[in-house]
Formats: sequence, C-alpha cells, structure tokens
Amino acid sequence: MTKIRFGRHFLERLLSDELRRAQLRCLLFPRAHPRLVGIRRNALILSRIHAVAAAFGILTLAWLPIDLIALPMRDGAIFSVLRVAASVGFAFLVLFTRRRQSLGRVYLSLVLLYAIPTVFYFTSLLLLRHSGLGLYARTALEAYWALPAVAMAGLGIFPLTLVESIAFSLPVITGEALAFALHLGVFFPGGIIDALWMMFLMGGIAAVVGLSQLSFSLALVSQSLRDGLTGCYARASISELIELNFKDSLRTGSPCAVAFLDLDRFKEINDLHGHEAGDQVLIEAVRRIGSTLRATDCLGRWGGEEFVVVLPGSTGSEAVQTIQRIRAQGLGRRPGGKAVTVSAGVSERIADQCDDWLSLVRIADQRMYAVKSAGRDRVCGPESFGVISTLSAVSI
Repeated sequence: MTKIRFGRHFLERLLSDELRRAQLRCLLFPRAHPRLVGIRRNALILSRIHAVAAAFGILTLAWLPIDLIALPMRDGAIFSVLRVAASVGFAFLVLFTRRRQSLGRVYLSLVLLYAIPTVFYFTSLLLLRHSGLGLYARTALEAYWALPAVAMAGLGIFPLTLVESIAFSLPVITGEALAFALHLGVFFPGGIIDALWMMFLMGGIAAVVGLSQLSFSLALVSQSLRDGLTGCYARASISELIELNFKDSLRTGSPCAVAFLDLDRFKEINDLHGHEAGDQVLIEAVRRIGSTLRATDCLGRWGGEEFVVVLPGSTGSEAVQTIQRIRAQGLGRRPGGKAVTVSAGVSERIADQCDDWLSLVRIADQRMYAVKSAGRDRVCGPESFGVISTLSAVSI
C-alpha cells in the first residue's frame, strides 16, 4: 500500500514538474503557446497597439503648436511636416491592427509602432543639431531626450515573452547608443553611461511587467478554453480548432481527420454509482486518450461522455489506427471493474469530400452513431463505413 502511495505521489510530482516546465517555456518562447492561447494573446497585443497608435497619432499633432512657437519659422514648418507624417503613420497602424490576428502581424505592428517614433526622434536630432536655438526653445524641446525611454517603458503594456522583450528592447538601446556615437544626444541631461543605464533599467522593468501580464493572461485564457472537469478543450474551443485546422488543410492540400468518441453505456455508471464515479471515469479516459495523441493533435469534450479528436495531417486510415491504439491501450475501468469501451467515428476532409468543417464533424458523428447501432466498441472510418452500415442495418 505504501509503495502504491509513493508511486502515485511520484507521478503527481512528475506531472507537476512537467507542467511548470511547460509554463516556463510559455513565458520564454512565443512558439511554446498552444494555438488558441497564441491567437488570444495576438488579439490582446494588437488591441493595445491599436489604442497606443491612436493615442500617439493624436498626441503627435497636439504637440505641433509648441514646435511652431518654440522653433524658428523654418524649423517649425519642417517639424510640422514631420508630425503630420508621423500621425499618418500611426493612423495607418490603427487600420493595420484591425485585420487578421497572426503572430507575424503582431511583430510587424510592433516594429511599425516603434519605427515611427524612432525615425521621428533621429530626424529631430539631426535637424536640431545645427539649429541656433534660444534658451526658451531648448527648454521646450528638452522633452525629446525622453522619447527612447518612453518607448522602452511602453513595452511593459504588452504581454510579451522574455525573448520578445529582449528582441524589441535591443534596437531601442542600440539606437540611443548610436545617437550618442554620432553626437546627436544633445538633449539628454547626462552622458551616455547615464542614458544607457536608464534604458537598461527601463527595459528590465518593462520585461518584468510584460511577463507578469503574460503569466496572468495565459492562466485566464487557458482556464476559459478548457473543460472544467476533464481539462481537455471545451466544445467552443475544439470547434474553433477544427475550423482552423480545416482551413489549414484547404490551404496546403494536406489531409485533416476528425474522430468522434462516445464512451459506451456511460449513463449506467451515473445511474448505478453516482455522478462522482462517472466524473472519475471521464477524467481517467481523457488522461489515457491524451497520452496516446501527438503534440499536434487536439482533444475536446463535445458534451457529456462525447469527445472529439482533431488529427491534422492524418489520413482516414491513419486516424483510425490512432483510435485503435487508444482502444488497445484502454480507457480505464468502470466502477464494477469492467473495462471502459468507446464507439468512434472518423471522417477525413479529402476522403469524404467535405466543403466545410461542420460537414467533417457531422460525418464523424454519424459514423459514431452507426457504430453504436451496430453493437458498440468499434471504430468506423471512411473505408469501413459500408461494413458498419451493413452491421447496423442487421442489428436494427
């Protein structure tokens, strides 16, 4: 008994350590995020870029009267043109961030968000370098030295991974160092050491804040995507994944299979042993199914004792083999000691000539019900549908 408890404790500890490692990878690398989590994070980042770009576009124009008052007429006119150009760039970014929410668009949007004020900053320093400014003008324009620091601090409003924070911080720090190397940092009150120290400090704070946001966002998003009992994807989430993988399959011409699984005679467990016993059967079944699937496969709870498995890149026969491995491994035991069995239907986009993802799910569901009518505890794929249909008709 002690050995069993020790083994169970060791397994829980191992799973806990693996979970922590997965969470750490998600904080370090963007590619470690599950697909739906990544989509939600992309949407959040783009929405914040959208808001920041809109605010910067307005504030950039709002500063225009100060330039006209503080600068000589010629410089003031040039700066007015620069500010209008920057505002147009921010307006374009506002429109750009309203489109599809891919990681590439997130990165391009962040690059544009930082490129516009950086170009404005360097152009400003070049123009003002040889301008004969009076004391009032220099005092009014000393705020320009803070632009790189503001840009660095601004990274903290985005839920970025550590790698992303470093990648977007380094160009800003490099730009500030370049400004001093070219003797353009005329408005910074300290020297290059003070400027770079402040930039590194602001970058570190922004990275910590961004990681805190990312950790909180990952927890909230993961919780909203998962089924509360079993931990696999909820119905809305697995539906979205089926649609995404179906579109990928259409675009690349690769196969995409879906399997519909239904635990046999599950209602008897709830009726005879109670819902708590039924819940334990569901949890164990999900654990065993998940251990057999590939990292690219997705498992979701469709409702009650019904589950859906998305198998991107798998043909119908390959998907059937996967489900057969799951059945061979076993799905746990019923409270009475008998093995839990499953009836499954498999469909595949190319073999079944599906025009949309709903058809893919509907065909798999129909085949699963054909299996149940034919005696349960079987798998029906595109190749075996005729045989199962015949068995079903005989059974009826």
